[in-house]
Amino acid sequence: MEEHLRIIPIHKSLVRPQLIMGCERFLFLMLSMVVTLLAGPGGLMTGNWLNMLIAGAIFFIGRALLAYMAKADAQMSDVFRRSVQYRSEYPASSTAGFRNIPKARRWS
Repeated sequence: MEEHLRIIPIHKSLVRPQLIMGCERFLFLMLSMVVTLLAGPGGLMTGNWLNMLIAGAIFFIGRALLAYMAKADAQMSDVFRRSVQYRSEYPASSTAGFRNIPKARRWS
């Protein structure tokens, strides 16, 4: 008897990155929070239109940069955060000719 491979459907919604306006969700929400804090109490409530202009410029430039970053890699910030976290585990240079090679730490 021939064995047939099972086909299990993987829905796109399970593997698609969570983007808002083409930006990573977390970074976009942080940008929106900073702009709201700059524009709200410091600009709109006090009548300071310069703060409003600065907040608008920060929002549009920041959103464009975040969208550009998300087009390159939708999980770039997570990869960067993880690389900073494990920087001490993996040396940035070759260990050829290095006598005191650091031993890997155990996950205990």
